Amino acid sequence: MWFALQESEVQALGRMRLDWNYTFLRGNRYDQVFNADQSLIGTRRHHRKTHLAEWRLRYGLRECLEADAEIMYQAYRQHTHSDGDEHDRNDDGDFERYFAGLSYQALRESATRPAVRLRGGMRFPNRAENEGIGQELGLEALAALGKRLGEVRVGAMAGFSVTCDNHDQPADPIFSATPYSKGHDLRTLAYGIGMAYPASARWQVNLELAGRIADTIRLNRRIHQSQLTATPGVIWAADPGRRDVWVGLGLPVGLTNETDHIGVTVRVGMRL
Repeated sequence: MWFALQESEVQALGRMRLDWNYTFLRGNRYDQVFNADQSLIGTRRHHRKTHLAEWRLRYGLRECLEADAEIMYQAYRQHTHSDGDEHDRNDDGDFERYFAGLSYQALRESATRPAVRLRGGMRFPNRAENEGIGQELGLEALAALGKRLGEVRVGAMAGFSVTCDNHDQPADPIFSATPYSKGHDLRTLAYGIGMAYPASARWQVNLELAGRIADTIRLNRRIHQSQLTATPGVIWAADPGRRDVWVGLGLPVGLTNETDHIGVTVRVGMRL
């Protein structure tokens, strides 16, 4: 799997895999506006363009064990329309994710069973506690499986993470006396399924369905948000050898109201 899903196999001993992903998303978001007393004063509609860049490094430590590291940067431009036909524009960008962990090959693929990879690790804090949600210290676990069925390869994954003692400023930022919320432990469940079909010796077509159920904070309460995306795509791969190289293109389409409407994602990878 090439876009949202995690691969089901670890790297061989001494082999290194590098991935770089860029994703552009466009969609509308709605939220409520509260004053310093947390009284509702209106609603806002955001026209948002989001840019995501992600780097992954995977290295085979032993035959069934690899080290994993991930960094993700997010930037967005947002046009806001408030009640009373007020307009505003704001831009923001920061590193959203630092992750380090280990993966273990629990099962090797055979004629009767899928390959299974188990991963665990830590998410590291990267912002001040009042500058975002879900950016504090946390733990993450993931399971990914893959199996070839004829010429089609299918894969699935499920991951769970929790970040501890997160805070928010629930009121509108124009109020200088905005209080901080109490600390909340925020949980995220990510899941997906996909398939890949070799159209030729170098080209592959993919289809993935990936979802995410995540906590956030509103009015000092923990609430849930759900996102679901379908991503058709294609992959071009060079002839396999000591250095494998591939380039992919995907078109994510949001399937729920809380998901960005449409976007484009590019992935470049190399195995050394």
